Amino acid sequence: MFKIYITFAKMYVSSVLEAGVAGSRYLRLLLKQNEVKVDDALGKLYHLLAELGYFVKRGDKYRRTNKAPPPIPSKVLGAIFDDVIVPHLLGEGVRPSHETLFAATAIFQGLRARAAGKLGKMPLVLVAGWLPCGFSTEVAAATGADIVILDENWEVLALEEERVSILPLELERVLEPVSPSLFIAFEVGRLEDLALDKYGKFSAAVICHRGVDAKRAREVAEKVYKVRFLGALGLFADLLAEALGLGQVGECAGKIYYKDADLCIMDAT
Repeated sequence: MFKIYITFAKMYVSSVLEAGVAGSRYLRLLLKQNEVKVDDALGKLYHLLAELGYFVKRGDKYRRTNKAPPPIPSKVLGAIFDDVIVPHLLGEGVRPSHETLFAATAIFQGLRARAAGKLGKMPLVLVAGWLPCGFSTEVAAATGADIVILDENWEVLALEEERVSILPLELERVLEPVSPSLFIAFEVGRLEDLALDKYGKFSAAVICHRGVDAKRAREVAEKVYKVRFLGALGLFADLLAEALGLGQVGECAGKIYYKDADLCIMDAT
């Protein structure tokens, strides 16, 4: 599993996502449509496929382009579409593999590192929700902070805790220059469950592509940053968060701390 995670992290992110399209039985069927008028639910998938260049939107229809999916599919990311995102959009039950969810977060590693690099130095950071973005050691590497990672999905969080525990063995391959004195704590639960006196007040709380009570976040942290990925990866993160019932971080609006073509960081303090 960790070998898969590292392989994803080294690949060009759009290539990884497109490999997931190629690895999805359902999305391969959608790519066989020459022109389609879609409903609101499946429209989200066609929007993602259009962002990747497989369709163009003409009025209320999507028209297929000549772009072909990559020849080497990713069954891991394909399973995210087939077992999590598509069933949710069709109103069916979602039964995700915890290992698949964990591996899929690696697709965001490059954007996580860029976002963390914009936060500045600080002593203590709370990652308020590990899924769907997977913020972890890149925050420590960029800010020099000790970090606490909070999430209610304990099975997936346990996999990240295991990855961090073997980090010294994988450090060179992952290319994350983390200090040997790095402190990372893992907490299972929601933000409202976190005891205010356990760690003291955090320098910052990071919220990525999920709904978190900003008022509560401001109670536990001096600064609150909401991170939103843009483009195809942002659409994918939204679909994943929605399917897992995590809520949404909202559009890139309000007090913008940093923004480029792929990334938006909002100051919600």
